[in-house]
Amino acid sequence: MTASNAILPLIIDTHCHLNLYPDPDALAARVAGDRMTVNLVTNTPDDYVQCKTRFAKPCAIRPSLGMIPQHIQELAGCIDHYCELLRDTRYIGEIGLDYVTECEDERRLQRKILERILAECANQGDKIISIHSRRAADDVLAMVGRDFPGTIILHWFSGSEASLNRACDTICFSINTAMVRSRRGKVLIRAMNPDRILTETDGPFIHIGERAAEPRDLRLVIDFLAREWQCSQIDAARRVQQSYQRATVGIAAAPDDVSSCACTTPSES
Repeated sequence: MTASNAILPLIIDTHCHLNLYPDPDALAARVAGDRMTVNLVTNTPDDYVQCKTRFAKPCAIRPSLGMIPQHIQELAGCIDHYCELLRDTRYIGEIGLDYVTECEDERRLQRKILERILAECANQGDKIISIHSRRAADDVLAMVGRDFPGTIILHWFSGSEASLNRACDTICFSINTAMVRSRRGKVLIRAMNPDRILTETDGPFIHIGERAAEPRDLRLVIDFLAREWQCSQIDAARRVQQSYQRATVGIAAAPDDVSSCACTTPSES
């Protein structure tokens, strides 16, 4: 086994739209074969319910309950149902704010829904949450606050360095292959606390050449981090894995916790 392949079981993809790939079942089989761990983020509550059934095995694929902000006008009516489903899982995402829209009414609705979701998550206190913050980093950071009782992961952070510096030490950032290939992405990664860096594909929306990025492509991210940190790929992968473990330690296990599965995947405690 090459060093590049040896790191695969250490990698946790914290933000992957696995159900949106052309052949999700084939990709799920490759993830299982690579012994990787994937947090499968969804766009709607209905998607989450379907994924809970479809990807019940392998157990290292963890469906996450999402309500994507770009479609909030269509989804806002589902918020009560969403909050009922929150009791079913500790994995939350994709949620957040997206200020690409210039409609202030839509932005206000996004904030209202995110505030409700975060309040419910804080009340339950056992959530691992992947948050979208495009052009809205300051508002997201203000809504999360400094003492949120759970794990906050800002996925594909694209805010300013000033916003990054305002983020409290408990917030994590998931980085992807697009970020390690762009000048701006590299600047932001270098400004992040290394012990708060996690990995994500955000597939199938990010591409490697002509194809959608897959979880195993996170070897490229680990290789970048190894060069930045001047260490081996194995050591870089272990450091990121340990960062995830530290970020989620002490969170009460819910029924879908990977620890209840028989297969071997990175521990969360």
